[in-house]
Amino acid sequence: MPRVKGRKGYNVNNNFKNVGTWWNDSSIPLVEINGDVYALSGWNGEKYLNCWKCTGEGYMDASKETYEIEPLYEEVKEDDFQIIGYKIL
Repeated sequence: MPRVKGRKGYNVNNNFKNVGTWWNDSSIPLVEINGDVYALSGWNGEKYLNCWKCTGEGYMDASKETYEIEPLYEEVKEDDFQIIGYKIL
């Protein structure tokens, strides 16, 4: 079961959308957060440990900087959760 985090106590960004997958590995999702596109990689069960910004045509270029990104969940009904935002650590 995912770790549940409510909106309280977080600067939750609901301004995100899924934009596809990394061109070189379809198992790596791309998510746009605040206008920047990130590749979500290195899932450890709680957060993505090895993420990077994607730039260039078709988001095919990767930043040298890496990020940790944690999805934030909200329970919509018993045992049913949805992502309500992402926290860039």
